[in-house]
Amino acid sequence: MSKKRAAIRPWFLATILAIAALFGWLVWPSESQIGPLELSRVDGKSRFYATTYSKMQTPPNLSLRQRLFWAWMQYQRRYGKRNPATYSFAPSPVQLCSIHGLLNQCMEVSGTRYLIAVEIAGAVEFGSTNALSGAQWVAAFEHAIETSSPIICYDYAKKRNFQDTLLLIRERPGVVKVVPRTKLAVYQRAGLVKASSR
Repeated sequence: MSKKRAAIRPWFLATILAIAALFGWLVWPSESQIGPLELSRVDGKSRFYATTYSKMQTPPNLSLRQRLFWAWMQYQRRYGKRNPATYSFAPSPVQLCSIHGLLNQCMEVSGTRYLIAVEIAGAVEFGSTNALSGAQWVAAFEHAIETSSPIICYDYAKKRNFQDTLLLIRERPGVVKVVPRTKLAVYQRAGLVKASSR
């Protein structure tokens, strides 16, 4: 009887783990929680680039317990509540900075997802003479985007570059859309932007 119990235990444990993994996969929140209509035009081509978290490789040779802890930490990193006060940024000189790259970093700090219009291709000048908390740094970069000189954008319909200033649009908590000012009406007509800038 005890040998049968010993043989059943690993199978039982494996079954429980498989069910837990399946349940976790089914209820795991989507990466963006942003509907496909917001990301695409009627022709299926993307209208926004969504900010993404940097990919972190799982360290090799982890035990099962360590792998579960690693998976939990990655879940918390992507979906847990953010505390921007735990971040700090040293002073840095004003320089040209990638809009896409630094908005990815803003998302890491605040948890806010940014949808960047596909036309936006340029960079903005950004830096600070003071050390900043995470919240201050995110606010300062968003301000730099909204007050920057016209940046280079690309018009896919006309197949040519144009210069424009940018708008940050907050339609709901946790999502900010970044669009060229002169294209706002186009995005509104397409139903991709439902609010005016903040």
